[in-house]
Amino acid sequence: MNTPQEVYATVKPDLAALARPLFAHSEKLLRERGDFLPHAAVLTPDGKVSLVGAMLASREGFANSWHILPLLHNGLRSMASERDLVAIGVAENVESVPGGGGVSGRRAVKVQLEHCQGLTIAFYMPFWQESPGEYAFEKTFTIFTESEINAWQRGPQVR
Repeated sequence: MNTPQEVYATVKPDLAALARPLFAHSEKLLRERGDFLPHAAVLTPDGKVSLVGAMLASREGFANSWHILPLLHNGLRSMASERDLVAIGVAENVESVPGGGGVSGRRAVKVQLEHCQGLTIAFYMPFWQESPGEYAFEKTFTIFTESEINAWQRGPQVR
């Protein structure tokens, strides 16, 4: 397997197992709170998906994405070095979509997935608020991208 498309075809079930709960949790938080902090999920070789979050102790009592995302990335990198993980994923609320994706100026739920086979792909689901607590979501599109976490810095793993 040489191309990202060929690797994606073989690891698609693993990535879908992570993407589904990350998108579902993001949608739930948007409807409840109007926004969400980055959150993550990991997939083990036995197919178990675990949701992961990061917290920041703050005197002001709040955190933002700029604080949480690096903590989450570091935590996932550490988990991948200590445990046998197949894939990791991070969901975040982004203000812009790379290349526009046909939805210029629209916010999106971004779910970036990294697989131990060396594939990194970002899924974008554009959305807009129709009324308080009501959101409309567009069709998800994907972009092959570079790793943000580099959980498997030693190269693709063989399962």
